[in-house]
Amino acid sequence: MAARAPQPKNDFPAFWGKFKSAVISRDKKTVAALSRFPIGMSSGASNIANSRELSRRFSEVFDQDTNAAKCFLTTAPTADTERPERYTVVCPNKGDSFVAYEFERVHDDWKFVHRQFPTNCSCR
Repeated sequence: MAARAPQPKNDFPAFWGKFKSAVISRDKKTVAALSRFPIGMSSGASNIANSRELSRRFSEVFDQDTNAAKCFLTTAPTADTERPERYTVVCPNKGDSFVAYEFERVHDDWKFVHRQFPTNCSCR
């Protein structure tokens, strides 16, 4: 009888609670601690190299194009069906345009890794 490999526990909900609270309270230090650098940025914006730059560009990441704090209050993260080590939170912009925040498991921890804008929903 073959032994089954142990399934990793899903500790993303605990991470998400900390990250969401830090963004809502604008706790830049905690957001940085829960991020992997460089944080990828889309639409021609330069990636965020370190915690100091994240602190300086915090509004660009979480307020520009969407209100992430408001969105995070009511939007649940979605697990990637092809990559179980990745989650996404999608926040509205205008029309069918959205901002996507991506998180992935880095070693044994979850981290914020990428902000994508615009992304379009073709789900309707």
